[in-house]
Amino acid sequence: MTELLDFELSELIGLVSEIDYEGNEFTVMQRAGALAFNDLLANFTKDGSCKDKSLVALVLVRLNDLQVRDYAMGITDSENIEHLFNMWRWLLQIAPVGHLAPIASLYSAVSYEKGDTALALAALDQALCDDPKYPLALLLRRVYLAGWPAESFATMRMELHPKVCAALFSE
Repeated sequence: MTELLDFELSELIGLVSEIDYEGNEFTVMQRAGALAFNDLLANFTKDGSCKDKSLVALVLVRLNDLQVRDYAMGITDSENIEHLFNMWRWLLQIAPVGHLAPIASLYSAVSYEKGDTALALAALDQALCDDPKYPLALLLRRVYLAGWPAESFATMRMELHPKVCAALFSE
């Protein structure tokens, strides 16, 4: 059954168009990716999974976009960190190769913020296996090894997330 779902998810991922940054509609596609992420998180928070494979596929593809990924990272707060931690772990179990680096990096950041440096580093290894040059994974590794306090993530989000939201949602 899992193989069938993985095949179905891979097929649906193939149907999601990449963002054309040369075109005029790329911000609309980014915004749709951020809103899809919100829907995925709401579904996951309610049910502990998401049965809408098309929604999952859209989010997996859109997480390749820097703005959408940073939006997903910036949404973390003390009220939803457990849901996000569990959602990233769940997505890592179902996402196909080639779509793991953003998820593993986001899972790593949440793990680090929760105080589990070993799990955070293991998740970065998974991200770098999927994409050895994935910028967020490389940056997070440097941050962890430099011993940044986990609280600094919340501070950075408070500064950066409003800017990401403005870029995504302002006309």
